[in-house]
Amino acid sequence: MMSLKATLLALLPLASAHFKLNYPAARGFDEDTLPTFPCGGQNNVSPNRTMWPVGGPIQLDMGHISTNVQVLLGMGNDPGSNFDTILVPTFHVNGLNNFCLGMVDLPSGLNMTDGMNATIQVVTNGDDGPGGLYNCADVTLTNTPLDSTAYSQNCMNSTHVTSQPLQGATETTMANSTGDGTAVSSSASGSASPSSSSSSSSSSSQPSSAAGLVRVAEWGLVTVAGAAGFALL
Repeated sequence: MMSLKATLLALLPLASAHFKLNYPAARGFDEDTLPTFPCGGQNNVSPNRTMWPVGGPIQLDMGHISTNVQVLLGMGNDPGSNFDTILVPTFHVNGLNNFCLGMVDLPSGLNMTDGMNATIQVVTNGDDGPGGLYNCADVTLTNTPLDSTAYSQNCMNSTHVTSQPLQGATETTMANSTGDGTAVSSSASGSASPSSSSSSSSSSSQPSSAAGLVRVAEWGLVTVAGAAGFALL
């Protein structure tokens, strides 16, 4: 008979599958609905928005050893599926557990005011099966930065986690694509393409290309924050 320890160890890969958005706080998390566009099955806006500082971190918990990641933004109280601003173009992460994107800024042309509501969407490529994976966090944008303690608590990297640009990718390459834009996989349940159409939680509103992406954050480089400081990709 398998020992309790062996059983628990066997379950670890299942417990760590996919990815989680830890900061700003996600709307919710359901492993089974994570492939559902646009927010992993979490269609209701959270009543408890995170005060997220412009230039603040985004903390992820990576459950796949190799992952494409993209970060988008939808403005307003409930953007539905309209995530048409790219905060972080698609890049690649190797490693499991804690991964932090540090100093995530907004495009200079974005008409943002202190106290404006928005929703952050993090997209990754899926498992071996079709579709992408989605997490969303409802935030209120603020110009007040985190203090050093709060920043370090919400921006951590596990040992041996690394990141690099996705070879051949452009600013509008989707997370569920190869570097040349070829889809890793496709599914009616969702793709990594954000929508610029009218608000809807239905995956049918997704465009088939990056035509809906109207703005890209102009800070240009993905920064990864860790104990040794910031490393530019």
